[in-house]
Amino acid sequence: MDGYLIRKAKTEDIPFLADVIIASEKGMSENLSFTTLFNIPESRAKELIISMFEEEIDGCELSLSSFIVTEYNGKPISGSGAWIEGFNGCIPSKILKSNLMSYTFGKESIEFLKTKSHIIKDVLIDREPMTLQLEYFHILSEHQGMGLDTQLMNFIEENALTVYPELEKVQCQIFKNSIFAIKILIKHGFAIVKKYKSDNEDIFDYLPSNEKYLMEKFLKNNR
Repeated sequence: MDGYLIRKAKTEDIPFLADVIIASEKGMSENLSFTTLFNIPESRAKELIISMFEEEIDGCELSLSSFIVTEYNGKPISGSGAWIEGFNGCIPSKILKSNLMSYTFGKESIEFLKTKSHIIKDVLIDREPMTLQLEYFHILSEHQGMGLDTQLMNFIEENALTVYPELEKVQCQIFKNSIFAIKILIKHGFAIVKKYKSDNEDIFDYLPSNEKYLMEKFLKNNR
């Protein structure tokens, strides 16, 4: 595709990747968990997301090494995060993420999060070791519908297979209301394998939806 370049993320992409995370987290809502669950404004949340990237911790959804970026005429227009969970004995991503947040967000925000843990517990999903975890897939609106999603998915899978040729499965955790992203995943061979739902009405004040899907795809070469 003329003008497009898909590549691994660089340090200078970090502010753009923070925007990717914010847009992906919101989905089709106005709720951003980095603000609602930590009681901070969005501008501050972006600063802290940038700080977590700058720590350069590999193996989770806040790792610079997990992201790829698409450039169009030299400017980033998409970002996608993916990593192999627990690869080479790496610490589980939920622990890495928790440690990053505890270090970055500060005591007051972490204490606020703890008061909301009972609200979100039913939509927290454990990640399966040695699977490719897809997270934060976002393309700027003016570049959607150009077939870029196919190029991105192929790049992500091929890159992961280069690292781990025995890789069998790709998984994605996604909120029910992320309709556009779900359609893309289904188009590329993903299926909804499990649904997680919270009956706590307060969840709508903190997360984009009260229901989350676990979607997965088997890679043909290793099924």
